Amino acid sequence: RSTLAELNSEVVRAWASILHALPSATLVLADHGFSDPQSSTRSALRISAGAAAVLGLVHDVLIMLSFMVILRSFVQMNSSFIAAMLTIVGYSINNTIIIFDRIRENLKLHFRRGGDINQLVNRSIYQTLTRSLYTVFTVLFTTAALYFFGGDTTKDFAFALLVGFTVGCYSSIFIASPLWIVFRNWGEKKKHQPKPEAA
Repeated sequence: RSTLAELNSEVVRAWASILHALPSATLVLADHGFSDPQSSTRSALRISAGAAAVLGLVHDVLIMLSFMVILRSFVQMNSSFIAAMLTIVGYSINNTIIIFDRIRENLKLHFRRGGDINQLVNRSIYQTLTRSLYTVFTVLFTTAALYFFGGDTTKDFAFALLVGFTVGCYSSIFIASPLWIVFRNWGEKKKHQPKPEAA
């Protein structure tokens, strides 16, 4: 029971730290100036970009907590784990900003009304894929060296980073970007719906 209580306490502390970081991440995306030149609802698109990025971060956090709960016999949830979580949130949001920035550039330069937004997002991801993979492989190589050759005090921190960096890389590509398409299409569809006539 004491072990379970300690685990619950650490999970609550981790969630509290992440929830303090999520509003800042949302403001970063909103202030980034993500806008669609073909739409008059720029603020709505900024909100959709921020919401997609934050949902990607929530996914990363849930995966990390799941790994740590499953492997709690081998990995401790302590202040190092919370520090790793915050590091992963910052890394993931940075990778998402890179992809969204390329989408924004392609919207301004190449997108025309009636164009295929799915194809544009796929092209943007492909254009940034090499950079994203090079970055994550370099970080994973360094973190793996820290895990295998570092001291015992850094193993829990390094293990959390190994899992988090991997999850953060694919969530930016396969979760945040598709979610932005869903939110954008939903907003455009709602905008073009005929308003009910007053009786």
